[in-house]
Amino acid sequence: MEIRFSEYSEPLFDDKESRDLDRKTILETGISGSHLMGFAALSIYQHYRKKILRSDSVFILCGNGNNGGDGLALAFFLIQEGKESKVFLKEGNLSEESTYYKNLLLRAGGKILNLESDPLFFEGENICIIDALLGTGFQPPIREPYGEVLEKIQKQKRKSPKRTFILSLDVLSGFSEELPTPFEADALAEIGMKKWRNRFLPNEIKKTFHRIGFPIKKKDDPNSESGTGKILWKKIPDSYLKECLKRKEDSHKYKNGSLLLIGGSQGMAGAALSSVLAFHELGGGISLLLSPSEKTVRAVLKKDPSLMIDRIEDSSEILSRPFVKKASVFLFGPGLKTEECPILEIPNDKFCILDAGALAAYKEKILHEKVLMTPHTGELEMLLNQKIKTVSEGISLAKDYAKSFRVQILWKRHSSFLIDPRGNLFFWEKPEPKLAVMGTGDLLAGILAFFLSRGFSIPESTQLSFSLLTNAAKRSKGFPTASGIRKLLQKGGI
Repeated sequence: MEIRFSEYSEPLFDDKESRDLDRKTILETGISGSHLMGFAALSIYQHYRKKILRSDSVFILCGNGNNGGDGLALAFFLIQEGKESKVFLKEGNLSEESTYYKNLLLRAGGKILNLESDPLFFEGENICIIDALLGTGFQPPIREPYGEVLEKIQKQKRKSPKRTFILSLDVLSGFSEELPTPFEADALAEIGMKKWRNRFLPNEIKKTFHRIGFPIKKKDDPNSESGTGKILWKKIPDSYLKECLKRKEDSHKYKNGSLLLIGGSQGMAGAALSSVLAFHELGGGISLLLSPSEKTVRAVLKKDPSLMIDRIEDSSEILSRPFVKKASVFLFGPGLKTEECPILEIPNDKFCILDAGALAAYKEKILHEKVLMTPHTGELEMLLNQKIKTVSEGISLAKDYAKSFRVQILWKRHSSFLIDPRGNLFFWEKPEPKLAVMGTGDLLAGILAFFLSRGFSIPESTQLSFSLLTNAAKRSKGFPTASGIRKLLQKGGI
C-alpha cells in the first residue's frame, strides 16, 4: 500500500498569495468574483445555519473590502430564510462584487447601518456576531473605527461568553501572528484556501474550511507551479500507519532498518534507551548503541541483553566499524553531553538525526541535506545565537541557518515546523497536550530513525512520526509518561 503523501498535505498561502490566487481564479477560470463571493456565503450559511438561526439577534459587521462583501452576501442569504440581521457597513468605496450583494440585500428588504456613525449595541439573550471587518489586506496596527468595534466585540464576549457566538469570515479581524488575539472568537470559516496567518490562532477557535472553486493543485513538490513553499500536513490515516509497520515475510534485519545511535552519557542512559527501544518496537531490525559511559553500557545490557552496545573508545574509529558502514541511519544526541559527542564527517549517503546534546557539537559544521537537526525553541536559539521574539522571526532565521549549513531543521514546538535548505516549510499544527511530558523528544527521535531506515524521506518520516506519536498519546489513558506512550507504538498507536 503506497502512501500518496500529496493527498495528506495542503499548500498554505500568505496574504499576498491569497489575493493573487483570487485574481488568478477570476481571470483564468471565468468564474466571476460575485459568484465566488456567493459560493463562500452559501457554504458558510449551510455549515453554520442551525447556530445562526437559533440566535435571537444576528449582527453582521462588514468592512468595505471583499471580506465585508462576504458578510453582505451572507446577510442576503439569511434574509431569504426569514432571518433578518443587523448589518453594519463601513463607509468607503466597495468593489463591484460587494456592491452587487449590497444592492441585493437592500432590494430584499434588508437594512444597512453605518459602522462609524450608527450606535452598535449587542442586544438579545443569544447573540451571533459575524466578523467580516478586515480581510487578508489588513496590516497592523488596527485603526479606527475598527479598534473601537473590536473592543465592543470583546466586551460582549466577556460579558456573556456562553450566550455570544462569534464567527469570523476567512480571517479573524485585526489578528496577525505577531499580535495578541483582539477578541475571543468561537469559530473561523476559512474560505477558498488555507491561510498562513490562521495557523497561529488559539486552538480554542474551531476552524472550518470552505472550498469555493479555487484551482489549488496538489503536487508533491512544494516548489511546483501552484506551490507556495509552505505545506500544511494532515494526519496520515491509521490504515497507512499500520501498513508502514508491517514486515515482509522474506525480510531480514538490515532490510527492516539499521541504526547507529550515539548517546547515553553517564546518568542519562534512559534517554538513549528510550530512542533505541522505540526504533525496535516499531519494527526496526538492528541497531548499535555507542556510549561514552561504561555505566550506561552495563545498565542497557541489564535492561535488555540482546541489544548491541559498546563503549566509545576512539571516536576516529567509529566510521570504520563494519556495522556503521552498513547502517542506514545515524542518530546522535539522546542523553548525550555535548562535550562527549564525537564530531564525525557524516557520509552523504546516510540519514543522520542530530538531537539534544549533539546539536551544539555540530552547531557550525557544514553538513548535507540528509542531516536533520531537531531543536526545541531553546536549542534553536542556541544554534542561532539569539533569542527568538516571534514565530515569523524564528522561521526566517531558521531558513537562513538551514541554507547556510545545508541541513534540515525540525523546530519542535506545540505545533512544529520542518524547514529544508531550499526554504520550503512544512507545518504540523495538531498539538497534543499529552505529549507535553519529559522524554517524548527521545521517542520522536527513535520514531524518526525508524521511518528513515525504511526508506522514507525526511519530510515523509516527520509527517509519519507526528501522526503515529499523536495517535499513541491520544489513545493512552490519562496523562501518560513517555514510556507509557511508547508501549502503544507497537500497535501503531491505534
